Amino acid sequence: MRFSIPDMMCNGCVNSITRAVQAIDPKAQVAADLAAHMVEIESGQPAEKLAAAISDAGFTVASAG
Repeated sequence: MRFSIPDMMCNGCVNSITRAVQAIDPKAQVAADLAAHMVEIESGQPAEKLAAAISDAGFTVASAG
């Protein structure tokens, strides 16, 4: 699943998002495109739960399909 994260600006942001996602699914795969402010996550967890974890880490989250 893909999420748009408009306030993801640097690799530190990517690391924070990855840690937040892997806190709820340690096996999740996270791929980020900083230029597009997009994150693609492969996980068995529901999108809502992943979005909540990213939001709780301090980022704005919008579903991107």
